[in-house]
Amino acid sequence: MSTYSEDPDLLRDIVAAELDRAETREWSITEDGFWCKVAPKTHELPDQGWKLHVSATMLSAPVVLSRVARVLAEAGCAFKFPARLRDYWDLLQPHCSRAQAGKFVTVYPRDDAESVRLAALLDEATRGLPGPVILSDRPYRPGGIVHYRYGAFSGHRVLGNDGFYEIRLRSPEGRFVLDERQPRFSPPSFAVCPFEAPQAQRRSGASSVMLNDRFVVREAVRHANRGGVYLAEDTKTGRQVVVKEGRPHACADLGGRDARDRIATERSSLERLAGSGAVPALVDFFEQGGHVFLVEEFIPGITLQRWSDGNAGPLGESGFGNDAAAVLPIAGRLVELVKAVHEREYVFRDLSPNNVMLLPDGGLRLIDLEHATVPGTVVMVGGTKGYLAPELAEHGGEFRPAPEPAADLYSLGAMMYFLAVGAHPDPPVLPRIAAASTAGPTLALLRPLVEGLMATEPQRRWSLADCERFLAGLTPEQSFSEGAGPAPERIDRLIDDGIAHLVEAVDARDDGLSPWTDPADAGAETDPCSVNGGAAGFLAVLTQALPEAETADAVTALSGWLRRRLEEEDVWRPGLYFGRSGAVWALCDAATALGDAELARFAARAAALLPADHPSPDVTHGLAGCGMAVLRVALRTREAALRDHATEIFRNLHDARSYLDGHPQWPIPQDFDSGLAGANHFGFAHGIAGIGTALLQASRILDRPDWAATVDEIARTFYAYADLDGDTAWWPTLRADLETSRPRRPHWCSGSSGVGSFLVRYWSATGDEQALDLARAAATAVHRTRWQSGTVPCHGLPGDGEFLLDMADFTGEDRYHRQAADLAGCLETWAVERSGRLLVPGRDGRPALTFLGGTAGTAAFLLRLRHRHPRLWMLDDAHRLTAPARER
Repeated sequence: MSTYSEDPDLLRDIVAAELDRAETREWSITEDGFWCKVAPKTHELPDQGWKLHVSATMLSAPVVLSRVARVLAEAGCAFKFPARLRDYWDLLQPHCSRAQAGKFVTVYPRDDAESVRLAALLDEATRGLPGPVILSDRPYRPGGIVHYRYGAFSGHRVLGNDGFYEIRLRSPEGRFVLDERQPRFSPPSFAVCPFEAPQAQRRSGASSVMLNDRFVVREAVRHANRGGVYLAEDTKTGRQVVVKEGRPHACADLGGRDARDRIATERSSLERLAGSGAVPALVDFFEQGGHVFLVEEFIPGITLQRWSDGNAGPLGESGFGNDAAAVLPIAGRLVELVKAVHEREYVFRDLSPNNVMLLPDGGLRLIDLEHATVPGTVVMVGGTKGYLAPELAEHGGEFRPAPEPAADLYSLGAMMYFLAVGAHPDPPVLPRIAAASTAGPTLALLRPLVEGLMATEPQRRWSLADCERFLAGLTPEQSFSEGAGPAPERIDRLIDDGIAHLVEAVDARDDGLSPWTDPADAGAETDPCSVNGGAAGFLAVLTQALPEAETADAVTALSGWLRRRLEEEDVWRPGLYFGRSGAVWALCDAATALGDAELARFAARAAALLPADHPSPDVTHGLAGCGMAVLRVALRTREAALRDHATEIFRNLHDARSYLDGHPQWPIPQDFDSGLAGANHFGFAHGIAGIGTALLQASRILDRPDWAATVDEIARTFYAYADLDGDTAWWPTLRADLETSRPRRPHWCSGSSGVGSFLVRYWSATGDEQALDLARAAATAVHRTRWQSGTVPCHGLPGDGEFLLDMADFTGEDRYHRQAADLAGCLETWAVERSGRLLVPGRDGRPALTFLGGTAGTAAFLLRLRHRHPRLWMLDDAHRLTAPARER
């Protein structure tokens, strides 16, 4: 028999029983992904209004649902709840979004009057049952679990400027506005609240919060579903302290333990480990207003994560990561830290870079002891991905006896990998250790230690005494040698299997939705026509694979679907990657490859519909990418009107610039309806590297010396702000980063790869040697950090590898092609077998399909590596597009 938490139909059966009890006939119960939706079959859901949310704990959820369903069945009102009880934990767990946490049942009243009436009935029905306060809502009654907020019901589905479908509200003036989900009650200004306003609470004139008549809160370190973490002043001693909060009923699990219990457990751990020198000192523990607070000693310094962010990087002609001379002392102290915990017969269970503080004197302390416990105690399995021992990783969220110290040993090995490489050991890490150690001197030194601690079988892991002996025999000066490059047969298999995976995805579905977007990777509301997460990215790669691969049928099917979708939905967002410009570009190239004249004419008509002006200037979302796409189609079709349209787009882009400190900039307007509003980027995706590339190519094709002059200014901007470290070059992500210390980024979207992509093209066009010197330094940075990079094309190895292939193409130097092959070799170490195919996983460890997040973008890079194609989404081959057919 299934247990309480394992019965997949438990909640649904409860609702069905209540509907039967009410003798309802015309109701539907429909599972829709995470949610189970319940409604009378004739019920018409309003677009928007005052909705109700009822919270619960994991233990109270079945009772809450039964009582709520009884009220709503009698009232004939639609509602939804998580389809499986175990899924509800996602809305309770400590790191759940505070704006979503605790929303167990969502109720959709027909109007304001029904909202008020049902709130009263539901409050009475659930009185006395536990559940957390829902932070985005207002409680109907203080202490109750019924809440209300104004929001979308069916709403208005709108393709937003960021390339995602959003459910929006309609204002009385007819404007579509975001249904903002903030962790506070924030209804739109036009929503008149039908509920009785609560009494306004008087606030003292003091600007600070006093806790326990002793601690004055000065600053919030972070907010979380379980409660906040604050810096405060201890008025008794005058010292700074850290205060941790546990909210009542928040994060309440099937063991009945909530955030308050977790804080109490952390208190016990601090008491048990007091005097060990491994943890902060306990200062106070108290309850106030139903919340529990833990006060502990403030530990000065920085986390090992921040230390690595500021120190990891290229260290020499063939090295990368953190310097061995800096790492070895930290590694030794880390072993001492774990030893101190284990000597007190405790296991830490969450040893990770953000849970270890590096003190100014070089000492280490463990912080955030919420998982620390005695081995054998029944606890919920949890911890940080990549640092959790494999015998625990597959049981996350389950209740099991706390592990033996061997689990901490695995985490210690993962920490040693992190210290050496400057990157997290995301699974599968063991295949990468040997390969990465051939390029990183610090990992080469620590490789036996890392592999010994990270053994899959707990009994085979090194002991702490083994670690001490090994570290005592190391010196930073020990040398290493680089190993061989990637295995060509494995790279060939990655290409062939990746293309087959894409073709299979195209063949698998032909529904009216997005057959090629992977909802778990890109989100179910991603624009299915985009390059980022939809059909355009697939189509470009499958077209590029012709004629070497048998993809013609898939290209035909995909281009037909994409054309129909664009015709049905007359929405023309400009971005090349997140808008519709990439779809138009991909259709035009597919038409050429297939010899489909009618498809080419459609692409030309669609290009004419793309906007000539837009608030966003960038490549991925705005005018720069739009102009490139229109110009591409104009060159393919030789239509003068499209050439004029492209000229207008680029003119508007060029004239939108402003200047800061004498350098051109294209900030995204603060009031623009976008998550990028106010951003002022240097990089390729959202900033001046991409804009400069677009203007550079347009200035040459359209013969505009005034635009070329502005491109010269962009190049000088990168000269001025280059951060040179030996033979590597880096740039800030944002203008706002100029005055702060930020991690160095090598990637396409916001780093050296994207800036270098501009600089090498600028050098090719102008002969400016300074641009080439910086492009070479950017390439060195990209190559050195390959073992610190992930698999996602947007900000990982495939995008970085494209830049190295650019360097090979423009300079004619084959060493850059070899370096790109090195990056392909890194990708190969991530590859996993799935249904007989070798695929590179995305950011969540699963093979994803999309261009910027998975297989399509990876295949594009590897195809280019194999066949030396021109780079996708660039106008580098413009001369071929305008040449007579016999010259192509």
